[in-house]
Amino acid sequence: MKPTIMVLEDDALILGEIREMLALEGYETITSCTTANFWDTTQRHRIDLFLIDLMLPDGNGLRIAKSLRQQSDVGIIILTGKSEEMDRVIGLEVGADDYVTKPYSPRELSARIANVLRRTRHFAHPRRAPGEFDTGGDVVGFSRWKLYTQMRELWTDENEFIHLTTSEYELLLTFLRNPNRVLERDFLLDSIHGREWEGYDRTIDGLVSRLRRKLCLPDNQTPLIKTVRNAGYIFGCNVSFA
Repeated sequence: MKPTIMVLEDDALILGEIREMLALEGYETITSCTTANFWDTTQRHRIDLFLIDLMLPDGNGLRIAKSLRQQSDVGIIILTGKSEEMDRVIGLEVGADDYVTKPYSPRELSARIANVLRRTRHFAHPRRAPGEFDTGGDVVGFSRWKLYTQMRELWTDENEFIHLTTSEYELLLTFLRNPNRVLERDFLLDSIHGREWEGYDRTIDGLVSRLRRKLCLPDNQTPLIKTVRNAGYIFGCNVSFA
């Protein structure tokens, strides 16, 4: 089977050149020019290697690489127009296997792709559907969602995948483990970052707001996460663990 490579690049000209080069090399190629489309596409395909542009109009390539690395050991190459050492170091620290600085030659990119694929050939970013989860993992049901804790994935009852950052996942899991009780901000911060982390109340407020938007209920129903003035938050929903 030919390796499948996912390319996230917002420059149409560069994207076309990469796609043509990969086709000549015999790779299956999937492309995206936005972060939103990228996450939707990766859930429908088995990917052997990612080429990710550093600067995107609706996201950050480093954050995407970090999120991918938390999910699997798939090969990741960062595409960057910057040559600063710090950008290269950060890219490798978040989990990328290699980086290529623009402008680059097709031969260089091809060689780096082949090298990373040799080292990561046993790994891939798996295509999954709700019925394909490992039955040994916990499934937490609430309202119209199911959280698969082994895969760290959130799905609606209409089989729609909801992307969660690491902090959003940990916050949601804390709420699910403590439904229908008021949770103070300090407790939530500790549950996400641990006792050694020093944060601010506004940090958790922003995180709650982002998670609340992803858990939006139809027809202006009362949000699942309610603010309790001068106290914290309460997750007002029945929760079932399977």
